[in-house]
Amino acid sequence: MTRYGVVGAGRMGLALARAIAATGEPVLVARTRPGPTAGLAPLDQVCRECDVVLLAVPFPVALALLSGPTGRCGRGRTLVDATNPRLGRHAAPPPGGGPGAELLARAAPSWRVVKAFNTVPAAQVASGRLAGGPVSVPVAGEPAAKREVFALARRLGFEPVDAGGLQDSGEVESLAVLLSRISDAHGLCGRIGIHIVQTVLDGSEGGSGSRRLGRRDLLGEAVEQPEHAVLQPARVPLHAQQ
Repeated sequence: MTRYGVVGAGRMGLALARAIAATGEPVLVARTRPGPTAGLAPLDQVCRECDVVLLAVPFPVALALLSGPTGRCGRGRTLVDATNPRLGRHAAPPPGGGPGAELLARAAPSWRVVKAFNTVPAAQVASGRLAGGPVSVPVAGEPAAKREVFALARRLGFEPVDAGGLQDSGEVESLAVLLSRISDAHGLCGRIGIHIVQTVLDGSEGGSGSRRLGRRDLLGEAVEQPEHAVLQPARVPLHAQQ
């Protein structure tokens, strides 16, 4: 059984913790600032004892935290970066202009940092589905760590999608900004998600030899594809539940 820890007791942190607890997996929650501690664990305990730790705090808070002792206590464990540097009250491009996840990884070399769940609004965490289908969650990081995050995403009802290495996490962060803008513009109140479908064609124009790719395909594992195979663009339906 995997022991999960959530750093952050705001809307996103509590939503993740409740969703994980609902699956029967053990989860500890810690906060990074003074406040009520009923039901919460010490921050040091969460960061040192849990197998997988999820960061659900503002990006500047996460960077400051990992720049201290927490960044050196990872022992090769997986740290899930659910932050969004360009969203929220503290929105600002990360120093240096690169992905925020890479900056966190440099500050915390003892952890295996994976970018995930930042495209999921807090209101959507409790249910990994919209309009009867699973919400896709892009996951970026090293393969071994991504497998742990894929497993968690599936337990929560989401459809994880391999988004490449941590160097590709900037696109995942940009997707979160886009979804937030669409949600605000249409009054969706965070009830928004994407569902990615990949189709391999038979190589001929207008060919009918298509098939739905399964989870192993999206994990980036070996998949036989026809010569000159073409991947259809992602289909991104938007749904509101008001």
